[in-house]
Amino acid sequence: MSSLNQVRYFLEVARAASIREASERLNIAPSALSRQIQTLEASLGMPLFERRPRGMVLTPAGEVYSRYAQAIALESDRVRTELEELRGLRRGRVRVYTVEGIVADMLTRLIGEFHEKLPGISFRLVTTGTDDVVAAVREGLADIGISFNAQPDTAVRFVRRFSDPLVALVHPAHPLADRGAVRFREILPFRLGVPEPGFGIRRLIDDECRRLGVSILPALETNSIEALRGFARSGAGVTLMSSQSSTRELAQGLVCKVGLQEPALLRSTLDVGVLAGRRLPNAASEFLAALDRIFSGHGG
Repeated sequence: MSSLNQVRYFLEVARAASIREASERLNIAPSALSRQIQTLEASLGMPLFERRPRGMVLTPAGEVYSRYAQAIALESDRVRTELEELRGLRRGRVRVYTVEGIVADMLTRLIGEFHEKLPGISFRLVTTGTDDVVAAVREGLADIGISFNAQPDTAVRFVRRFSDPLVALVHPAHPLADRGAVRFREILPFRLGVPEPGFGIRRLIDDECRRLGVSILPALETNSIEALRGFARSGAGVTLMSSQSSTRELAQGLVCKVGLQEPALLRSTLDVGVLAGRRLPNAASEFLAALDRIFSGHGG
């Protein structure tokens, strides 16, 4: 029906929504890529894209073909990995999309330990917000997605959910620093640093504000968890984030953790997801097992 190259070209154009941008990622000429897409459409007898001034948009037929193409690309990656393992090369690539908070303190250490045992395995590690993590798994861009308080998605199977309560981080000299736990309302008078919309943490905050009938005007709104840590370290105000996102600063005494008493904030989770119905390559399966061990050891 389609060659693997055509499948790969189609998926890249669909993701980029642009022939030029996709051609740069694929390292081929835009004209050659355009011809490949036209050839594919001719073989199928219908257009897969609408050519618009602002880019390429999938047609209904393109949406259908996209699901087929994603399945073919994923199966091709799995077969190639298994063939390499049969040759004894122990090679492979694991693609992980994750929320930023756990990268420095946990994931990079785990990847280093993994390389010691299986040096032929390479990783692609992308940090982003929860919604984009789930989308990457759904679209086949990630083998494993690690998100915070993810919403249900029929295309994603969450293989583990680990407890990761939302907490307030403050400078040791902050008025709340010696409080073990507070009500959400008690932090509202202070300058707040929060993630931008699209992050699981922000969803929890917004849900709690709606429940209480209040609104917030953050002093800092950002897509950087490191910037939020810095906001608390500097004494600029109160940062809201997951408890697993601040282990390093807490251990060094740079910030203090203040619990939040609301049940919904205590029940928040760190979620590990894979594409539903997909058999993971062996390397990704072994890394998933390693993730399970390390998260379980942190109270999951």
